[in-house]
Amino acid sequence: MFNQTVAFRGYLTNRQDRIDSEKTKEVQTNNLYNEKTFYHALVNDMLSAKKEIIIYSPFVSKFRTDFFKSTIEKLRHRNVEIFIFTRPTSEYDSLFQPQIECALKRYEDQGVNIFYLEGSIHEKLAIIDREILWEGSLNILSQRTSREMMRRTKNDDSAVQVMSYLGLNKKLAEGYKLMYEKLYRSLKIDKQQNIKSKTRTFLLGFSIAIFAWWIFLCFGGMIPLLRILKLFM
Repeated sequence: MFNQTVAFRGYLTNRQDRIDSEKTKEVQTNNLYNEKTFYHALVNDMLSAKKEIIIYSPFVSKFRTDFFKSTIEKLRHRNVEIFIFTRPTSEYDSLFQPQIECALKRYEDQGVNIFYLEGSIHEKLAIIDREILWEGSLNILSQRTSREMMRRTKNDDSAVQVMSYLGLNKKLAEGYKLMYEKLYRSLKIDKQQNIKSKTRTFLLGFSIAIFAWWIFLCFGGMIPLLRILKLFM
């Protein structure tokens, strides 16, 4: 009887181990995406971002610029900061450089912060709020027809580790500093323009008042004034 109980417990333990193993495999499989399923999942993560999105993509293309256009507009409307790390246009074939420059300018016009990394970078990843990490073989900002694989990991330790490995913290700090400096200069210019505008308005109003008083004296005010003076003469 004792042996049967021990054997049954062993059976239950092995069965639970198999169940846990299958669940682990299922979770791992669910975290893997191909070129067909990746973008839908990535955009969902991007739209759920609260503060920051980092995209590390060696190449860009006009096709993907058009694809991300509406998503970036929604994010920037909510003041979510977007940082793109990519190769400079000089590392592209001269035939494609005008198209690449146009694509990058469109990102900049939308308020995206772009860092150019020389040295033939090849890493591909995206980090959402420093909590969700996407990494794999797919060039996020240029892929179109190639077969690829990406893995999604929701783990802030993994995201921070990758950022540290690539040296992104220093570059992001510089990016945020530059953004705030631009914002400060913009606010300062707006304040100066506002002061100048108010000054011009005041001077214009004052000039009109003086001119109106002068007209009054010349054409209407002199007659009553002369009558008053005659009373004291």
